[in-house]
Amino acid sequence: MPTEWMLPTIIFLPFAAAMLALLIGRFTGRHTGFLMVLSAVAAFGLSLSQFISLDHGNPTTFDYWWIQDLNIRLSFKGDQFGLFFAMIISGIGTLVGIYSLNYLPDLAKARIGRFYAALTAFMGAMLGVALSDDLILLFVFWEITSISSFMLIGFWSEKDFARHGAMTALQVTGLGGLAMMAGFVMVGVITGTFSITELSTQTALQAKLTSSPLFVAALLLILVGAFTKSAQWPFHFWLPGAMVAPTPVSTYLHAATMVKAGIFLVGRMLPIFGDSTYWSPILITFGLITFALGAYQALLANDLKAILARTTISTLGLVMMIYGLKAAEQDALQILNHAAYKGSLFLVAGIIEHATQTRDLRELGGLRRKMPITFCLCLLAAWSMAGLPPLLGFLAKESLYAQLLHNKVLLGWPVAQWLIIGACVVTNAFIFAVGVTLVRGLFFGKETQKASHAHEAGFSLWLPPAVLVAVMVVLGLAGLTHFSQKLVNSLSSDSHAHAHVALIPSQWGPFLLSMATISLGILVYCGRAVVQRVHENLDLLPTMQTIWDRFIASITWFAVNYSKRWQNGSLWWYLCGILAFFVGITIYAYYATGLRYENLDLNITTISWYALALIILLGIAVGTVAMATTRLAAAVAITVVGFLVSLVFVIYRSPDILLTQILIETVSTIFILLILFFMPPFTKELVAPGRKAFNIAISSAVGLVMFTLVLLSISDTFRQSDNLASDYLSRAQPGAGGHNAVNVIIVDFRAIDTTGEITVLVVVGLCIFGLLRARRAQA
Repeated sequence: MPTEWMLPTIIFLPFAAAMLALLIGRFTGRHTGFLMVLSAVAAFGLSLSQFISLDHGNPTTFDYWWIQDLNIRLSFKGDQFGLFFAMIISGIGTLVGIYSLNYLPDLAKARIGRFYAALTAFMGAMLGVALSDDLILLFVFWEITSISSFMLIGFWSEKDFARHGAMTALQVTGLGGLAMMAGFVMVGVITGTFSITELSTQTALQAKLTSSPLFVAALLLILVGAFTKSAQWPFHFWLPGAMVAPTPVSTYLHAATMVKAGIFLVGRMLPIFGDSTYWSPILITFGLITFALGAYQALLANDLKAILARTTISTLGLVMMIYGLKAAEQDALQILNHAAYKGSLFLVAGIIEHATQTRDLRELGGLRRKMPITFCLCLLAAWSMAGLPPLLGFLAKESLYAQLLHNKVLLGWPVAQWLIIGACVVTNAFIFAVGVTLVRGLFFGKETQKASHAHEAGFSLWLPPAVLVAVMVVLGLAGLTHFSQKLVNSLSSDSHAHAHVALIPSQWGPFLLSMATISLGILVYCGRAVVQRVHENLDLLPTMQTIWDRFIASITWFAVNYSKRWQNGSLWWYLCGILAFFVGITIYAYYATGLRYENLDLNITTISWYALALIILLGIAVGTVAMATTRLAAAVAITVVGFLVSLVFVIYRSPDILLTQILIETVSTIFILLILFFMPPFTKELVAPGRKAFNIAISSAVGLVMFTLVLLSISDTFRQSDNLASDYLSRAQPGAGGHNAVNVIIVDFRAIDTTGEITVLVVVGLCIFGLLRARRAQA
């Protein structure tokens, strides 16, 4: 395979597997999961090979015009950070696929097939986000992740809470995605390119972007998209609600991949927007609030997946804060550490729920004897989450503290620096207490009734978390050498990363902060009941979930009332609205284009006697339509109007249009009379004087506007101006070889429209014919 085709293969292979899963899933059931595993293994292998080849040259790229007129390209780039993300997505996707083969309950084969199709498509979309080098292309994959995650979160669609969780996730992330798209469009309009590489490396484009008045708006809109996707405060509430999804989904979407898309995007945007004065204050503030709030709420929760979801929110806030500090060298280390310990903990939570039928910590305990392997896996994963040596979590925490003590952004701001360090120590202490709570609450203490029926999971269930735990142990112990440091620096979004990562502390500052974290964490764990009571006493404000639900309810209320008022089922009301809008927009067009009375070529003296007679006859026919007391009389009068209008084309010597008009009038008359034949008798409607006056006003306005349009169309000043009609007239003969501009427009210039109109007429005719036959059969 040519090297440049490897990147699109990595991305689109899972989509092909998803389509195949959708087709054969109804026959293969849970065996469809092997398609996901195989595509994930292939994507991981290709990503790894591309990463290894980075040492021997520049990143692999793939570039192909997609929508050239809009400067949008099908562009992919396999740099170190993108490939690192792709390896996390495909690697954990492999483990989740293996885990799910024996985790999902016995359901209809087609339903399980759809599950794997959505999960595999999600993997492909996340790979697209990781490797896209075009902002619009990234947005397309971004939205596919939102749609596929909606289907996965709402897997138990028969349950109200599952539908609510899925809708909330889609609403928040979908609206954020639209805001992000607006920001991307602004960037493209300002700079003339959507290429992430060009925007990141060309100083001229960055200067052009920075000097634009739309710069701040573009930055804020893009950050809204990142914040919603990565569950940053105040958009953090959707993530715990999404825990209604099956555990493999929660592991994959909400621990390892989807929620990291936002921080991945911020990492991509750092070289583009990082020099803005708004960058650091916004990201540090929101990131730190999210970091602290997630850890605090995790200590108060009792549901296993809710606890893990809130600690995920906390870590996402930490990485967002790191980008605000412009310490991008830390991102790969923190992301890898979180993906390893949180992925394994989610899978362990699924094993425990599978064995005990509950996730409530208050109903669990004493499981270490019945589930020894699960106990060991949970202990090591929680150990890493707590930041204890010799696991990867300890290396990540030590490196973070070292960065905070020597961060360049915080130089000259000692008060802010120590406030941030203090907040990080306290937050990490809460996470330490959460880790202890998990292990002790699940595996120690008195054996509960739920735990008494538990049993150890099978090999296929505990193997995936064991692999992730092994990664934490190996990389933690490798901190004795320079291997772990070289690895995480080679994976960072900062190509010049030099983060210090070591198992044996070489500086007293980070070591003392770690000791303070552990000590404070023990105190927090011992005093968690006090924290609970304080929270209950101070919990006076509504939650963000409640605020969001009220916001959505208010929108629904407005929509319902608007529909009742404006979509009231009255044809008269709809026609009045349409016609009034037509009049208003035409008047605006007159004003905007500078048309005046002087533009009209109106000379009554040139009207011939037969044209004047035709006008009189048309007036009589129209009056007959308005005064008709039966439907049949109105239909005949309308037909007379149509045939009289056709005589206008006789005056202007247009026989082809004349024949078309006569044909249409004849066919329409037959249809109308057939329909009226089966309709009930006509009853005269009593119309109030006010409505009559309103009808006359609307009708007169429409007539006046149409009269003015006709006059403009035949005026010499309008014909000589640069407009669409004159363009058609000038191109009719040389472009299409026709002397009749109307025919050329219908047959050549607007041929697709004409075909569509003919198709519509045929379909309507068939529908009417079918309705008439059905009515006659019933009679």
